Amino acid sequence: MNNAPIRVAVVGAGWAGCAAALTLQRSGSRVGVHVTVFEAAKIAGGRARRVEKDDRAFDNGQHLLLGAYERSLAMIHSLHGVRVAKVIDQRSLALISAPGNAAQVAVRAGNLPAPLHLLVAMLTAKGLSFAEKLRVCAWCAKTLYGKFDESDSTTMTVAELIRDQPSVAKLWLWEPLCVAALNTPAERASARVFVEVLRRAFLGSKQASEMVIPRVDLSALLPEPALAEVARLGGDVRSGAVVNTVAPIDGRVKISSRDGEECFDYAIVATGPQHIERLFSKSPFIVDIYKRLFVFSYEPISTLHYEFIGGVDPESYPMLMLDGEPGQWLFAHRLASGRVRASVVISAHHRNESAEDLLRDGLVQLRRSFALPNPIWRQLVTEKRATYSCTPQQSALLRTLPTSIGNIHFAGDWCVPELPATLESAVIAGEHAAGAVTRRLMCSRG
Repeated sequence: MNNAPIRVAVVGAGWAGCAAALTLQRSGSRVGVHVTVFEAAKIAGGRARRVEKDDRAFDNGQHLLLGAYERSLAMIHSLHGVRVAKVIDQRSLALISAPGNAAQVAVRAGNLPAPLHLLVAMLTAKGLSFAEKLRVCAWCAKTLYGKFDESDSTTMTVAELIRDQPSVAKLWLWEPLCVAALNTPAERASARVFVEVLRRAFLGSKQASEMVIPRVDLSALLPEPALAEVARLGGDVRSGAVVNTVAPIDGRVKISSRDGEECFDYAIVATGPQHIERLFSKSPFIVDIYKRLFVFSYEPISTLHYEFIGGVDPESYPMLMLDGEPGQWLFAHRLASGRVRASVVISAHHRNESAEDLLRDGLVQLRRSFALPNPIWRQLVTEKRATYSCTPQQSALLRTLPTSIGNIHFAGDWCVPELPATLESAVIAGEHAAGAVTRRLMCSRG
C-alpha cells in the first residue's frame, strides 16, 4: 500500500494562497497532504503586504476589514489566539469627515442590536437634514430588505442605484463607501456587488458593521504566521521561487520554476488573473477557457505615507474621510517611536501627476485639516493593478468561469465574484480551493 503523502503545490503566497496552504496543511494528518508553497517575492502577502525601505516597514496599501469579514477574522484569530487584540483594533462603524473638508458629515453606529444600530446611525448623522435622513433610511430599507431585481442588477451601476439619494448622501456616504469597498468609482461600479457588501455589513449582527483596523503590517497580520504554521506542520515554503509554467500531465500537475521541474498531485494557482496566460502557456486549452480575463481592466491604489512628530491623533480618529483632492481616506496610527504615520489613500484613480507632486498635494490636503510640522519621512506606493474593476460586466463574466480544471484549482479574490476584490474574498477563495482538493481526496479514498 502506498502511504506517500498527496503533494499539493500552491502557486502564490498572497492572502488566497496562504489561506489555501494553511487550510490544507492543517488537514494534512487527516487526509495525508503535503503542501509546497511557491512565492516569487521575498515578502508574502501579494497585493496586501509589507514593504521595507529606508529602514522602515510599511504597507503597500491600507486595507480596512469589516466585522462581516468572517473568514478572514476567523483565520486571524486562529493564528494569533489570545494575542489577537495586539494585531487588530475593532471599533464601531464611524464615517467621519476630516476637519478641513468643505462638508462636515459624521455617521456613527449606535450601541444597539442590528439593524437598530444602523437606524440610529442614520437618524443621528451630522451633515444631513432630517428630510435627507428619512430619504436615506427609506432607501436602505427598500434596497437592503427588498428584492433586488436580478435583471437590472446585471448591468446597473452604483451611480444608477443611488441616483435619487440626496446629493450630500451620495457625495459623503454612498460614493466613499463604494470606492472603499469596491475600489471602483460609483459611475462604473456594480450595484449588485455593492448591495451584497452592504447587506453583509448591515443586516447581520452589530459586529458585522464594525471597522477592523490592523495594528501590525499586513504581512504580519495573516500571510507570515500562516506560512510559519504551514512550515511547522511539515509543509515546504519557498520564497523567491518564481514559477514559470503550470501544466497538467498524465493525471498530475507539472510545476516548472527556476529550480527545475516537479510533479504534484494537485495545484492551487493563487495569483491574479493577469498571470494565467503566462503560467499556462503550455496548456492552450486552459488559456482558451480564461482568455476573456486577459483584457480585464484594473484599478490602481496609491498610498501617500507620511511620518510626523505629532499633529494627528490616531487614537481618536484612526480613519477619516478626505475630500478627494487628492486622497479619499486618511489612516493614522502611532508608531513604537511615538511618532505618527499618516497614510493618505487614493483609490481607483488614473492620475498623471509625478510622485513628488502627489506627495506635495497630499501634504497640502492634510494641512487643511491639521496643523502639521514638516514630515520626517514620506513615501508614495502605487499598486497599478490593486484590484480588478468591479464593474457589472466584469463581475458577470467572472460568474461564468470555472474555478477548477481537473487537478488544478484557482484561488484569488476574482474567484468569488459575488464580492469585490477584498482580503475576505481572497481568504474565502483559498479556503474553497483547499476544500475542493480535500473533498476529491476523500472521495477517491471512498
